[in-house]
Amino acid sequence: MREVFLKKACAGIFLFFLSAQSAFAAATAPAAVEAADIPMGQSSGGEVSLLPEDVGNVQGDENLFGSEGGYFHPYITLDFEYTDNLYNIDVGETTNWLTRVSPGIWFALPRKKIIPITLNPNNTSPGGLQNQFKDYEGTDRFQAYALGGLDFKNYSDDSDLNGVNGIAEGMARYNMRGGLSLQLVDRYSHDENKFDIGTAVRSQLRAFDSNFLMATADWDLTEKLRVQFDYFNFALGYEDGVNDFMDRVDNGFNLYGYYNYSLKTSFFLEYKYVDVAYDQSVVIDNNSNFFYGGLTWNTTEKLALLAKIGYQNKKYDDVSLGQQDFDGFVYDLQASYRFSEKSLFEFDMYRMNEETDTSIATDKTVLGASAKYTQKFTEKISATVDAGYEDAEYTSVSNFFDRDRDDKTFAVKPGVQYLFREWLMFELSYKYELRDSTIKIFDYTSNTVFISATLAM
Repeated sequence: MREVFLKKACAGIFLFFLSAQSAFAAATAPAAVEAADIPMGQSSGGEVSLLPEDVGNVQGDENLFGSEGGYFHPYITLDFEYTDNLYNIDVGETTNWLTRVSPGIWFALPRKKIIPITLNPNNTSPGGLQNQFKDYEGTDRFQAYALGGLDFKNYSDDSDLNGVNGIAEGMARYNMRGGLSLQLVDRYSHDENKFDIGTAVRSQLRAFDSNFLMATADWDLTEKLRVQFDYFNFALGYEDGVNDFMDRVDNGFNLYGYYNYSLKTSFFLEYKYVDVAYDQSVVIDNNSNFFYGGLTWNTTEKLALLAKIGYQNKKYDDVSLGQQDFDGFVYDLQASYRFSEKSLFEFDMYRMNEETDTSIATDKTVLGASAKYTQKFTEKISATVDAGYEDAEYTSVSNFFDRDRDDKTFAVKPGVQYLFREWLMFELSYKYELRDSTIKIFDYTSNTVFISATLAM
């Protein structure tokens, strides 16, 4: 299955590079005048940026954050992490130094200093995304973007854990004169889940390959009415024989109807369908129907809001394990508020029934929230505070434990960034994480210190 993923992903990325290079050649010819992993920060508008000068700089300077900059942006990050609980266990914790070297390069047409999309797939979310994919609102007739990055990891505790992760992603968008826009987004990831239950066996790295693909047609029917259709495919495969019960392929679509109340406010209705097909655990194949109502609200330069509230209906194809269909309240809230030119607050909150990540449960209902505050003190010094909370309530199918599993996880990560040069940034941060579970074997606390240097152009 992994070989299939690799072939599909390489073909997708190759097509992105071909389209980008063709458009680049056309644009420069004389006759034609005109994603909690590798990205390091965010710009003033919340877009992902790999440039040191953009991180922590929360004022909207078009000269810095507009379409200026080159077509190709190489970068490299050297990161050192020390943790007192590598395997995330409650007793017998193991300390570790992790050294990571992360080189990469990204391309954008027209030339930009900001990555135009933020794409962070989540393995347990049906369809591959936990939050709504934010619209890219570029006004150029054609936009193309591609990124490739590697992550070389070295563990002091056990060299068998060493390895190389990586991502390859891209986007191509074409805006037609009649108001119709077509967009294709793809992301391939070779990564691993964090350690769980404290097992130091290499298989517990849970290395996986995933590929998320989304094709979008977006049409402004009138100044007030807009419709959008997304088709998406998410393929997930684990490398070892221990976790392949989670291998699956999701297919689905979103259908939106928007009413533009004003230039800054839109109301919308959304219907989403996801079909989840497991490779081996076919008894938990299922499909979900989502119904949402929501709004996007950009009241001023200070406040931006996306809020949708709705209902999820999930049905299993087979109920031989005693699986329980899910009917419940779901929502997705995304907000940002700029207190001043030097301070920015961002907040996300969500609830959804997701796929399982353990062999003793068929699914889990997740309620989560995250917040981030960014403060710029001087032209060179800035600071951030990230905090997150998640409550995952599992639907158990095993009598191995005497109670249902319900995990509550809290994490906070303050950090300070120093811009040594426009192309070089240093960062020092600390992360505290706590998980409290109804099943004690899943409890843990960890403390991690991060030191990193990033060079980017």
